[in-house]
Amino acid sequence: ESEAVECIDFIKSEVVRAEEAAKKKEAEKAAKAAAFQNRNEDGNSKADEFAGMSEEKKAKILKKRAEKEAKARAKALSKGCEVSPTSVDLNESVVNEVNSIVEKLLSGGIQRKPKIAKGTRDYLPEQMMIRDQAFQIIRRVFKRHGAVEIDTPVFELKDTLTGKYGEDSKLIYDLADQGGEMLALRYDLTVPFARFIALNSVGNIKRFHIGKVYRRDQPVLSKGRYREFYQCDFDIAGNYGRMVPDSECVAVATEILASLPIGDFAIKLNHRRLLDAILDICGVESDKFRTICSAVDKLDKEPWEAVKAEMIDKGLKGDVADKIGKFVLQKGEPWHMYKSLMDSKAFGNHKAANEAMEDLRNMFEYLEAMEKLKYVSFDLSLARGLDYYTGVIYEAVCLSGKTQVGSIGGGGRYDNLVSMFQEAGKQTPCVGVSVGIERVFTLMEARLREQQGGSIKQPNVAVLVASVGNNMMSDRMRVTQRLWNANISAEFSQQENPKLKYELANALDRGIPFMVIVGEDEIKIASCKVKDLKARTEELVTLDNLSTYLLEKGVVPVGCEFAAEEEKNRKA
Repeated sequence: ESEAVECIDFIKSEVVRAEEAAKKKEAEKAAKAAAFQNRNEDGNSKADEFAGMSEEKKAKILKKRAEKEAKARAKALSKGCEVSPTSVDLNESVVNEVNSIVEKLLSGGIQRKPKIAKGTRDYLPEQMMIRDQAFQIIRRVFKRHGAVEIDTPVFELKDTLTGKYGEDSKLIYDLADQGGEMLALRYDLTVPFARFIALNSVGNIKRFHIGKVYRRDQPVLSKGRYREFYQCDFDIAGNYGRMVPDSECVAVATEILASLPIGDFAIKLNHRRLLDAILDICGVESDKFRTICSAVDKLDKEPWEAVKAEMIDKGLKGDVADKIGKFVLQKGEPWHMYKSLMDSKAFGNHKAANEAMEDLRNMFEYLEAMEKLKYVSFDLSLARGLDYYTGVIYEAVCLSGKTQVGSIGGGGRYDNLVSMFQEAGKQTPCVGVSVGIERVFTLMEARLREQQGGSIKQPNVAVLVASVGNNMMSDRMRVTQRLWNANISAEFSQQENPKLKYELANALDRGIPFMVIVGEDEIKIASCKVKDLKARTEELVTLDNLSTYLLEKGVVPVGCEFAAEEEKNRKA
């Protein structure tokens, strides 16, 4: 919107400038004409213009001028314009009309093909089915861990968001002042949650929140990076045992990613205090910790040489950067890394580093008890750029498939964030994890296309009710209502007298597994024909027994898909 306003202002200024130039030109023409008139009081300027020329040369010049004028008029008429022999008068009404046309063009009007905003996307019905499946899986895991759901506004006071995201604060979308409050679209769900805790006396809480967030980032749609996208957050706020909620957050992340059809994944884990201790041990000044951390965090995308060069550009000496490299290039299996660092006394007697290592020891024990440590990699290069992290940090990455989407989730401990909104001296410890649904969806969609040969179509109903003969609409409705009453997804043709062969082709194209067909003969005996389109069989079934028959054939009632899948896995 701000860009459009700037464009309109620019065009208005250009119109004013053109108007002034035109007036100046007209004044110059008038002065020349007056001077010419003074020299030719008899008014015969044409004659004087051709004075001394032969009649043949004069006729040639006039013919050339006429041809040019005719050509210009023909070109204008071909474009739907009428050429006026006089110059355009840029009066106020003309300027207003031009501005109106420009504004309509900028808003997508006047013969302009509509386009979607940069960094956003539309979801087709088959894509929404995939996303809905992901949301259902994620919600089940959240609820299984006893989390309660909350919601917050999509925009917050700008002061609430600024100063919480470090270098990423420039990616916040500001909103125009609409009544005395400076607002901004939320960048994530974590800072609004901190504000929520400070404003509402909720005590200890284990919450989840699924909602859209907005970032003025450079989008890469093929990698699932958008400017508008969903986040699915799970957070634990309050006073609990040391590293207990941190361990559960990582367990939640692993359960979600293991349940989603995205292939293999890993959880990279580090400790913010440990990373700060490494920088301190290597001789980095404390005021440069955050900016150096942002460089270290790029090691998963760039080689060490590029990261080192960035550190030097930010003011570090080469030997200091090399010391940092000896630490941050280490990663591996958690217990192996832990024992190696402790046995080598890599951190000496540095208090903060040893406290962080004790946190990690506790966490590894708890994750091992919950059978989740196998997914974790202890990675000293993980920094996560957000300023509010104070303890353990983690990030989920996909390890399989051709589709590269970067991080698919992450989180950490942020003990001081809520206190920014509370009275002095009060602190509410918090830890959480967030799953980026758009990137997960990109992986799910690519995997489904691979499995189905490029298509992502899935049937949206289990049964299509068709008929043979004319005037059967009411009968199709009655049969379909029986299925709806039994919580079976079904639909009927809304054409008055559809031909059966077209209905059959429709069911096959959409992948609908069953067709129920009624005709005059079937209605007389309160029955119908049921076609199993996969097995290519057909049976006559009474209407009273129709729902039971379909359930026995494997049709799953709406809302029971997860239970049916679990039962199938149990039997397997």
